[in-house]
Amino acid sequence: MWLVAAMAITVGGALALARDEVNLASARLGEAQAFVIGKGIARLAVLDRARARTAANDEGEADSAALTRVFQTQYELDGFRIVATVYPASGFVSIAEADPDVWQQLLVGVGAMNEGNAASLAQQIVETELEATSAGSGPVGSFQSFSRHRQSRAGVYVEQLLGIEGMNRAIYDRIRPSISPFNVGSGVDAAASPPEMRAAFGGGLEDESMPDSGPESGAAVASGYYCVEIEVSTSPSEGFLQRIWVESRGSDEFSAVRLARVEKPRYKKGGHSG
Repeated sequence: MWLVAAMAITVGGALALARDEVNLASARLGEAQAFVIGKGIARLAVLDRARARTAANDEGEADSAALTRVFQTQYELDGFRIVATVYPASGFVSIAEADPDVWQQLLVGVGAMNEGNAASLAQQIVETELEATSAGSGPVGSFQSFSRHRQSRAGVYVEQLLGIEGMNRAIYDRIRPSISPFNVGSGVDAAASPPEMRAAFGGGLEDESMPDSGPESGAAVASGYYCVEIEVSTSPSEGFLQRIWVESRGSDEFSAVRLARVEKPRYKKGGHSG
């Protein structure tokens, strides 16, 4: 009896370990699939947004739904259901933001810090000189080659925030998805932001579904810079959420899309939220 019990425990443990390994492998496979799919979908969504904004209906008028600041579209690919949402970069905090009040609002509303510590850290961020990347220094005539003006707007590595006194990994992980890597604009256009940013920066502004009436404060210089949020359903109850930061030359040259930063897909239980 003791021998049978010992064997049962051993077999049960081996089966549990095998199930864990299978589940881990399945999760890794789903993450890898979402990562690869995301890069292609990000480009496609930005191009579809540009096409939709220049398209006209049977009466020759622009579709008002396509002129909203936040553009959303859906795709089906090899059994995966994908929802892509394109947010203008003006709906996020720029890594080059020079106003400590904006950083403080982000640290409190998204980073879950108290007002006093957030004010101190915000001041540290503004006073720290972050090194710019070499984006746009490619061969002359290529899309990777920017003018000096555009090179001056190239972003800095967001990871440099980890080196600032008062910043820790928990706070950084909470605010990182809400920080634009582009050195453009100032302030946050809450009407062009995802839900967590709208809550932190005053969701009482005009609704994102309203037609775009023209550039807002800081939106003009941020034109052509986007965050594409991609939700990939790997099963009816599970999926991955990913943000990819994109630069595009706009509707005049649909193929000119550059991925500036590709976030790691995050596991999301419950499938699509909408």
